[in-house]
Amino acid sequence: MSSPALETCLAKLYTDDALREAFLRAPHAQALLHGLSPQEAEAMAAIDRIGLQMAAASYQAKRAGRAAHGSQPKAARRWWQRLLPAWC
Repeated sequence: MSSPALETCLAKLYTDDALREAFLRAPHAQALLHGLSPQEAEAMAAIDRIGLQMAAASYQAKRAGRAAHGSQPKAARRWWQRLLPAWC
């Protein structure tokens, strides 16, 4: 059960605090509102709520870290720039 609508809904749940709160209050209704089939909505209603919140917090921390430090730390980038020409 992996439809584009299901994947989009999960991505939004991981990244949107307000949507996640609404989903946790009424998971089946929110799943249907986001275009999931009745079967997908039932599966989403049975999602591990603690796991969902932990994953969302983890992704948020990763995004915050990337925003603060760029996609790659400058020291590591310089190290790779020196190392790669030696291998090529």
